[in-house]
Formats: sequence, C-alpha cells, structure tokens
Amino acid sequence: PAARPAVPAQAAASARATRARNLVVLVAELDPGQSVLPASQHALRPARERFAAAWQAVVAARDRTAPVAGFNQEVVVVLKSGDDPDPQVRSLIAEVSGTGGGGRRTFSTGVSRPVSAVADLPAAYEEARRAVRMGRRLNGPASVVHFDALGIYRLLSLVPDPAELRDFARQTLRGLAVEGDPDAEDLRTTLEVLLDTNLNVAEAARRLHFHYNTLRYRIGKIERLVGPFMERPDLRLDLSVALRILHMRGL
Repeated sequence: PAARPAVPAQAAASARATRARNLVVLVAELDPGQSVLPASQHALRPARERFAAAWQAVVAARDRTAPVAGFNQEVVVVLKSGDDPDPQVRSLIAEVSGTGGGGRRTFSTGVSRPVSAVADLPAAYEEARRAVRMGRRLNGPASVVHFDALGIYRLLSLVPDPAELRDFARQTLRGLAVEGDPDAEDLRTTLEVLLDTNLNVAEAARRLHFHYNTLRYRIGKIERLVGPFMERPDLRLDLSVALRILHMRGL
C-alpha cells in the first residue's frame, strides 16, 4: 500500500491559501469493527466516500475556504480557530452525524493544538491522529479528544509496542492488575482515589464512603501487594501511570 503522506496533499495545498493564524487540524476517522448490512442503493456507496462528502458539505457551509480532504477512512480538516475550538468542533461533528455522514457507523475525532504557521500543519496533523487513536482507546467509539487534553496519555501514545505498556502496568501493580478479580478491582479503585486526593486519607474515605479505619486497613493490603506507596513518591508516580494504562482499551 502507498505510504501515508505527512498531510493529505489537498489539505496542505488549500491551507497555503489560508491565512495561518489560529489554525487547528481536525481528523475524523470511521470507527473500525462495525458491520452494517446495506439496506438501500444509497447505503451501497462506500462509507468513506459518504463520510468525506458529508464533512466537505458541512464545513463548506460555514467556511468555503477551509481545506477538507478524505484519505482512506479518515477526513482531515484545517479550521480557523478561536481560543477554544471545542464548541466549533462539536457543532461540526453533530452536523455530520445528523446528515448520516458515517451511515450507521460511528466515528472518532481528534483535534490538534492551535498552530500559527502553515509549516506546523504536518505536526498538527500527527497530533490530531494521535488524539483519535488514544481517544478511542480511552473512551471507545465516537470519542472526541483534543491533543492538549491528553495529559500523560500524550507520552503513552508515543510507545510503539502495546506489550511494553501492558508489562509495565502488570509489573508495577502486581496483584492489583489481575483482570476479572473483584477484590483487585476494588483495591485499584481505592488506590486511584487515594492518589487523586494526594493521599488525604480522610477525604478519600469520604469519597469512597468508607470508615477511616477501614481505609487504613485497605492501604495496608495495597502496600503488601505493591510496596510502600504512602512513603515513596517515585512509586506513586509509577502506580499512577500504570493505572492509566489499564484504562486504555485494546492493549
């Protein structure tokens, strides 16, 4: 198969004619793994063609100069953006969905950070693509994720081998990483709340609806499994990353 271009050529060429100030790249991608039986001649059209046409129509109705290009199962849009592009992005997504742009298939969307130069568009395109992939792993189909909201997942998205992430999570969490074990899942939840509250045991007990002494007992159980995380900031960091890896789907 042909190599994927850094930015689809049509979008890049059109963007050169667009004043490069407060631009974001949006990548919308049909979600995989959905089998839909065609019920009409309209449905026989390739889903990706219908998907691209819907985006082109919706974007052109708002800004005829905005570049839109389809590539395989994704559509790339270069948008002029204000300080907060999210309302504009969600409005576009709602319109495309409303026109049946994906047919019965859902699609996920990633949005880059704003850029101020056309030369930065290739990097913005990669950010948007990473946001799509990570958003789907975190939230499932039909996710909408901005790259600058990914936090630690920006770094995790750069790890090329999912097995490395799985191994790190299992080695760090040890017995807490056991899948399908209600006790392990319960203790993971307790650990997450403790980390989220900066080890404030009283506040964590309130959020979990536990008695203070019950939570102290659970902390002891967790430390016997993973080590003295209450005393070691480095271990807490590892545990926090490992817990976030477990939230990623499809690893």
